[in-house]
Amino acid sequence: MKALILAAGKGTRLKPLTDYVPKPMVPLHGKPLLEWVLLQLLAYGIRDYVFATSYLADQIENYFNDGDRWGARIAYSRGAAPAGKAGEVWRARDLLEAEADFLVVPGDTLCHLDYNALLDFHHRCGSLVSVALSTRYRLEVGLAEVDEAMRITRFLEKSNLDKPVSTGTYVLNQAIFPYIERFSPEWREVDLPADVFPLLLQEGETIGGFVRDYEWWDVGRLNDYEALVKMPAQQAAQVLSGHTGVSGLHAH
Repeated sequence: MKALILAAGKGTRLKPLTDYVPKPMVPLHGKPLLEWVLLQLLAYGIRDYVFATSYLADQIENYFNDGDRWGARIAYSRGAAPAGKAGEVWRARDLLEAEADFLVVPGDTLCHLDYNALLDFHHRCGSLVSVALSTRYRLEVGLAEVDEAMRITRFLEKSNLDKPVSTGTYVLNQAIFPYIERFSPEWREVDLPADVFPLLLQEGETIGGFVRDYEWWDVGRLNDYEALVKMPAQQAAQVLSGHTGVSGLHAH
């Protein structure tokens, strides 16, 4: 199984850090964020990778090189500009052509996901796409229930959403490429959940939902990044190593 790690974005929500460093390379407890993502995947025996790069790509490619330092094999799919999730998949298609199925993982998210269980689910499901979904998502805003007279009857402050939320990890089959191609990915950014997945459903294709209760940390915003940086060492070790049972951080 080969994993495509999405590391091409400009990380505008992490400015000013990302004025000089690509988002996947921001420092986190002694290593770049992307190295922690890689180490969590390596723990599941995944050894073959494609890194999708664009913005400040040299920093990523010079640091990780061919992956030999980690016992991994890393190739690079590099573009002049970020292409969107589906566009990055399309751009890397020649490097993924030997794989019947491949994993797509965000390069800015730490995740306590059981990747082996996800892959087993995908193979049993036999679908074109499997999406990793977590039930552990707490809203960052308060909700209110309002009756017919427009009177608030109850406040729900930062409640659990109680619906599965995509954490940005997918297993895709090779048959996804013709669907992506229909959006002209050479000329525009193309997203997977916003563009390609609705088309699949419209045309009767199956998308599997791998639903589990796991924690994840999107490091795409400055306050989330700062919470991880300031975390006590023991707690951070649990997050970064992929151990479960972490509390105290704004975890999803």
